[in-house]
Amino acid sequence: MSAHRRLLHFSYALPVFIVLLGLLVASSVFADPVVNGIVGESVVLPAGLSPQDNPSELEWRLGKNIIADKDNSDVTTDQFRHRVHLNRRDWSLTINLLRAEDSGEYKRIATATSGDQLPTLTVTFHVYEKIKSEVTRKPSHETCRATLLCTTNQREHVSYRWKRGDQDLPEHAGILEVSLIPGEINVTFTCVASNPVSEATASIRESCLGSPGGVSFCVLKSVLLSLGLVLMISAVIGVHVRDCAHTKRNVRRHRAACET
Repeated sequence: MSAHRRLLHFSYALPVFIVLLGLLVASSVFADPVVNGIVGESVVLPAGLSPQDNPSELEWRLGKNIIADKDNSDVTTDQFRHRVHLNRRDWSLTINLLRAEDSGEYKRIATATSGDQLPTLTVTFHVYEKIKSEVTRKPSHETCRATLLCTTNQREHVSYRWKRGDQDLPEHAGILEVSLIPGEINVTFTCVASNPVSEATASIRESCLGSPGGVSFCVLKSVLLSLGLVLMISAVIGVHVRDCAHTKRNVRRHRAACET
């Protein structure tokens, strides 16, 4: 390709590139925000306005309900009564004592002093409970293998990861299959459960009783019990034989005494 053609191609491509770059920057700057909150705590929903903005009218809505208004601080629904505060510096909305039902799409609607309608801002708001986790062991007769279950107080938007001691494991589910070698004692397995606003950990200890040489604890216990039983029977038989021999000697002595 000649230099002239390359220059011509570049001259056509440059405006397209600039337009695409502008759209990308605009989408990142003006994208409607997503905000997460925790049940029982507070959150601030941004209005997307600067302190220099002084709208003649402004209100926050959830669905069809007006929950805050610039000209009337008492305009609230029963759901938000005494729980919202409109910041008159940047027009953000503070919601206190959050509830799960506060989740939704909040709209900031404003009119400029010129009378022009400002672009409406939609804030997607999710309220989550603080996550709690627990690790339990699935019932099993195996001593060196176990299935660990990590359970939480939530069913959705939960992610899991596991650790063995301080080492991260590749599993990312609520179930973990573990296998130990004989002699490993009190190995800690930890489940880390998280949702978009919180994280919780729970641990359990597992052991594989036995010698590193490969003899399991169950086999060793069986052998020891068998040896103990054999020794006990042998002792009983020995006592019985000794008593019988002693009795026979006494009989022979008695007979000998009578004959003399």
